[in-house]
Amino acid sequence: MAYLPADILDALDTLEPAIRDAFIEAINQITSAIRLKELEEMIRAGDIEEAVEALRLEEGFFGPLYEVQRSAYMRGGQQILASTRVRDPYDGSRFVLSFNGRHDRAERWIREQSSELITEVIEEQKEQARIVIREAAEAGQHPRDTARAIVGKVDPATGKREGGFIGLDSRRRGVFGKVMAGMATPEGIRDLVTVPRDGTAPFVTLESVNQATKQRILRAYRAGEAASAADIAISRKQLRNKLLKDRGDTIGRTEALNGLRAGRHEGFLQLVDSGAVRRDQVRIRWQATLDSRVRDSHRHLHDQTIRLGKFFNPAPGVFMQYPGDLEHSPGNPKALAANVIQCRCLAVYRVRSDLMRYEDD
Repeated sequence: MAYLPADILDALDTLEPAIRDAFIEAINQITSAIRLKELEEMIRAGDIEEAVEALRLEEGFFGPLYEVQRSAYMRGGQQILASTRVRDPYDGSRFVLSFNGRHDRAERWIREQSSELITEVIEEQKEQARIVIREAAEAGQHPRDTARAIVGKVDPATGKREGGFIGLDSRRRGVFGKVMAGMATPEGIRDLVTVPRDGTAPFVTLESVNQATKQRILRAYRAGEAASAADIAISRKQLRNKLLKDRGDTIGRTEALNGLRAGRHEGFLQLVDSGAVRRDQVRIRWQATLDSRVRDSHRHLHDQTIRLGKFFNPAPGVFMQYPGDLEHSPGNPKALAANVIQCRCLAVYRVRSDLMRYEDD
């Protein structure tokens, strides 16, 4: 079974939580800056787009996330060049090149990929807000209640807003909404619980719910009642925080390794640019993590080798110069995402010193 090398794992141990924390901090700053009265007024007036603008989903709040993404890219480039010693053609000595994070390619990748992630998060949150506002209006919900459902309420103990869905993707928002609505009635409580036919203990069906909320649901289920107002209030806060952390963890796992892999690839491009090695000498081998979670398409690519500048093809319309390559499949973004999100594959680079003349690419 193939595993990620120790230096990559050490980097991920630092970068993944740093990216997650930067994402959560950006969401917390946004919720603190939201103009609640303006949001409520725009909802009351039926002006959905102005209500969305009142949420202040602005790129500036994500500055720390950009910096951590840049750190991942830089670390990948520095690591790969530090571990790649090339021979001086004049005296035969071996030397290490430094990584140039200011190279045009490097700065473009950092700028474009960070902007793409931030834009994706912002646009997703805007669309979630539009959906909630429309649904609330159709249900006749009071504008104040709609606004608080989006952004949460201020916790007197922390001064922060808690319990809104800002920061959650559509799947996690669905879990949050289902649990909060279900806890309010005995029927809803029953819908949240699975009773095994073999006589074992009932359990909360949704695995992503935090343990304390699960216990409150099961307590209400055994009593045949809705959850108490106090239980619903604390569950709203705890479940939202847990789901937001889960979202941050997913982003952290994906973006940390993506940055490391892109930086490593840029390191070899800079190695070729320097003249220390020729492009036709560099081979790239796809290394998959061969466990039960690996994608079938990536399992089939395991140990496949290409030359630098050529492409792996994990799915129709998806072209990658290395695992996690985000730049060469603009025509099929969904398939690209399906082959990148939480992918743990790695490119293994090798310089063929036996090639003493140029070969055709």
